[in-house]
Amino acid sequence: MNRIERVGLVTRVDEEGATELAMRLYDHLMGAGVKVIPESDFARRKALQGGKSLSNMGDVDLIVTIGGDGTVLKTCMSLPNPETPILAINMGRRGYLTEVDPEDAIPAIDKCLRGECFIEEHSKISIFVNGDYVIDALNDALIAPAIPSKMLTFEIYQEYQSIIRTRADALIVATPTGSTAHSLSAGGPIVDTSLNSFLLTFICPLDPIGSIVVSAEKELDIKVPSPAIKTVIIADGRYERGLKPSSNISIKPSRHKAAFVRFQKPFFIKNLPNIISRGKREGI
Repeated sequence: MNRIERVGLVTRVDEEGATELAMRLYDHLMGAGVKVIPESDFARRKALQGGKSLSNMGDVDLIVTIGGDGTVLKTCMSLPNPETPILAINMGRRGYLTEVDPEDAIPAIDKCLRGECFIEEHSKISIFVNGDYVIDALNDALIAPAIPSKMLTFEIYQEYQSIIRTRADALIVATPTGSTAHSLSAGGPIVDTSLNSFLLTFICPLDPIGSIVVSAEKELDIKVPSPAIKTVIIADGRYERGLKPSSNISIKPSRHKAAFVRFQKPFFIKNLPNIISRGKREGI
């Protein structure tokens, strides 16, 4: 990593333990001579000067998040410089995307300041509707009916070649990183994050179809020929957009990567034992 002089600090503000830890990190970084930019909600809550929204944190060298995977996803989606390194501290439930627990937060910060870490890049997807760019996602895009009781017909193509046509309650298009999230809960496989691939997982398909892993070197085109059913696309569980009838959805590899601070093991190796244990507990 380059020399760290400016750090953005993002935390859950609905949990007292998270904001208390954020204040300790704020004081520690300021004491180390680092300029700290608190996220605006956190700054208002603690009456700190210089607060900025995530969308205005384009000039920081590092982002520290305190929360769970949702906090990380929100941060990845909102940063003006998508490849700003993120050190994620787990104050959530599973925290697959996070790197350290709260008790290790200050030592982790100090390691970053000394350069004793490495950056791991994760691929993202870019979502287009009728040729217009919509948003990037780190985990997945969910295409679903606005009314949950309805089923949709999905026609999926790569380079004008049909992959599959089927009916299902919804479709998840996940990155390898996202294979550990919603897709896994829907019965999808765990995919090594080093693979350049898209993962297609159908939710409650009419036919007995498992997940399909395809190359991400060719963009996906998805048609939903169900004009009478209102359809939505949801990115990373945070961004939602309604689709007009017979819209064409394209999924492409993003030209941006998400960058995470790591200290020892890469994401896939570190999390695989926990994911397997989760699968045994939940019968996945």
